[in-house]
Amino acid sequence: MDMLPINISKEWRVFIIIMKHGTSLFATGLPEDISEGALIRHFEHIDRTVQIRSINILRAYGTMKSHGTAIIDFASPEDAERALDKANYTEISGKEMQLMWFRVGGIKDRITGNVFVKNLPLECKSKELYELFSEVGKVVSCRVRYNANGTCRGYGYVQFENKETADKALAEMNGREIRGHKIDVGPFKARGSRNSSINMYNNLFVKCIPRKYTDEDLRNLFASCGEIVSAVIIKERAEDKENRGFGFVCFKRAEDAKAAEEKFKNVQIVEGQPLYICRALPLEEHRKKMREERYKQFKDCNVYVKNLPEDVNDEQLKNEFSQFGHVLSARVMVEKRQDPTTGATEFKSKGFGFVCFNNQDEAKKAVQGVGEQQLFGRSLVAAIAEKKEDRMAKFSHGMYQMHMDMYPPMYHNVRPRRPHVCILRYDFRRPDRGRCDTSCPNKYFPTCTQ
Repeated sequence: MDMLPINISKEWRVFIIIMKHGTSLFATGLPEDISEGALIRHFEHIDRTVQIRSINILRAYGTMKSHGTAIIDFASPEDAERALDKANYTEISGKEMQLMWFRVGGIKDRITGNVFVKNLPLECKSKELYELFSEVGKVVSCRVRYNANGTCRGYGYVQFENKETADKALAEMNGREIRGHKIDVGPFKARGSRNSSINMYNNLFVKCIPRKYTDEDLRNLFASCGEIVSAVIIKERAEDKENRGFGFVCFKRAEDAKAAEEKFKNVQIVEGQPLYICRALPLEEHRKKMREERYKQFKDCNVYVKNLPEDVNDEQLKNEFSQFGHVLSARVMVEKRQDPTTGATEFKSKGFGFVCFNNQDEAKKAVQGVGEQQLFGRSLVAAIAEKKEDRMAKFSHGMYQMHMDMYPPMYHNVRPRRPHVCILRYDFRRPDRGRCDTSCPNKYFPTCTQ
């Protein structure tokens, strides 16, 4: 058996014992809560003749949280080959599992043998891209990036064994069609080498558009900035006359998009509502960005309230806290439940909520007022709302301080002494005295007292 070092991340280094060369597969894209038994049952469901010798799920040291990867050792190379053919790109617990041969030392041409594929359709899957590029040569791995709802994000990566096969794919596969979409194939660039173009984008998100604007009106508005590829205003239904107040403008050149963003930023088309223009992001990234901006805007203005009665709704919570200041919003957190007898869906309060005030002084006044009086006929608990990461950091720091108070620093590095049995050796020079073994902790004393 060989001890093989494998780099999981910059922080961890795991040593895995490989039983036999050529019989191990490397699995990625696994759920975080996957277990060895669930993985074995998945392979048995696909092919019962495949015999698995061992499974090593790679986990973080200390937390034992799965990295979503595993090394699977099979009884023979034939079993590994069948598992690779049948189980590759199959779904396990809603996630797509990718299999590849486990290689000692990794892939030599990891950068030069990798190609980047974009303009993929929303329905494209990793297996479909794998089968298409297998016409060029042997594909080591293939991965399509997905959104949270399972649709393709429009791009993916294909890893070949060497640079020659990747160059062949660049020449032959560029412009090929997948479900009516002409794909664009280019060389892969490492993250560090593409930092210079991180601010280059040509698609803009435009908000606070007049409700009666059409696609043509939006195109004419931005036509002075440069050539426009497309301009679309989002509507609830195609037959609706009014839009939802936002849309997208795609320029041919990134420089024109940057100029349009600077020219029309905070320009008022609707009275009292300046245009909001920014880079068009995927839905999940846009929501994350908006949450961060909203948190910075209303930081220390949002009050967390718990011990609420079950029958309190958003309007009642807002009215009750209006005595402390101007309430911008109030929400009671609810959970969706289904009645087992009738099957009807109902929303039940979780017993806590959030109240957002206009400024920090009003929020502090509300926290102080809740502690001095009863609301809704009971004593509530209120505090300034914090992000979960900040709360966990404070909790960890508090636990550390508690540990420091219980165990002063002078005792932190002191190890408890194990019971020790001395092995006395006879000293021919001093027959009346025995000599303790060199491994005994009492070797510094002239005579062992044990």
